[in-house]
Amino acid sequence: MWVTAEDHRLALEVLQLRLRRNILRFICHKTRLLGEIEEEFDLSPFLAMYHLSMLEKALVIEEMDCGYRITPTGALYLEKVEMRQVSV
Repeated sequence: MWVTAEDHRLALEVLQLRLRRNILRFICHKTRLLGEIEEEFDLSPFLAMYHLSMLEKALVIEEMDCGYRITPTGALYLEKVEMRQVSV
């Protein structure tokens, strides 16, 4: 959860990039493996890991033994910000 102004600033910077928002949406319905993310977005392993680490720092995804999944904060972001933009 974003608590401080610094948390909010970091999250906004991380989620400013459309690719990262797309990765977040891709992960939102089920846990995804690194390879699935690389393939879906045509990313090298290095770039995929970089973007995933940024999303983790923003607290919107987390790494599990079986891959990456969305956090409650990430789900709220999609529900309150991303979906609102689509429906306007």
